[in-house]
Amino acid sequence: MRKRPASSGARWIAGGWQLLKTRPGLVIGSVLLMYLLVFLTSFVPLIGMGAGYLIAPILGGGVILIFARLAEILERAEQEPLAREQPIGFDLLFSQFSGQAPWRPLLGLGGVTILVNLAILLLLAAFLTAAMPEGGMAALNAPETSDSERLEQLLPILTSGSAMGIWLAVIVIYVLYLSAMLFAIPRVVLAQASLTAALVTSFRAVWINWLPMLIFGLIWLGLFLTIPLTAGLSAILLVPWAWAALYAAYVSIFPAEDAQPDADEVVG
Repeated sequence: MRKRPASSGARWIAGGWQLLKTRPGLVIGSVLLMYLLVFLTSFVPLIGMGAGYLIAPILGGGVILIFARLAEILERAEQEPLAREQPIGFDLLFSQFSGQAPWRPLLGLGGVTILVNLAILLLLAAFLTAAMPEGGMAALNAPETSDSERLEQLLPILTSGSAMGIWLAVIVIYVLYLSAMLFAIPRVVLAQASLTAALVTSFRAVWINWLPMLIFGLIWLGLFLTIPLTAGLSAILLVPWAWAALYAAYVSIFPAEDAQPDADEVVG
């Protein structure tokens, strides 16, 4: 991987826009279809929520392959204008479900997400159990207690001084988790990295490039703050654009000469 100058954060976003406008229907449609399928999976009885976490990285791998194909077309189009007409289908979204694809480490990434969220929930549950007055948890879980009454009981505890340490721990856990996950999917799909190697390499890439990543994150924070102002409609464009920008960031940090994984990164 290589470290890029601070202005790279803005260039990654511009690169994402270039990818999106090449085939806007394909990019927007594939990303929205991915989230729709994850959402619908969450309604499957017994396994819904967990299954959604598990298939999300596999579908995300298909999205990354779509961007890789678009980037290849853009590169070829500089010498071959007709390359822009090369067809790309939505079937690539499901390409990582095949036996030849690295679906096992992608499934593992979903498992990591489940474990992190369980750890956060257990941490909060342990804090609430210790902080609630005697009989408080029983009253909170009582069937006759309304949601507004539960919120009234929980809000003073969750905003107390003693809760600040818990929230700080949650933030730290999520920052570490997001750093390890940010480039893990493209690392598995495009470099055939193992689960552990993908997480470690992504974590290192984020922290080595912390300044452009900070700029990248702040720009996206500003863009996503517009979503409530548009009643959520801007998310239809911003979420696919964010995925495209993530791919642009990946190929900037991991240039073509770094595409081949080290021996310990290869999926077994």
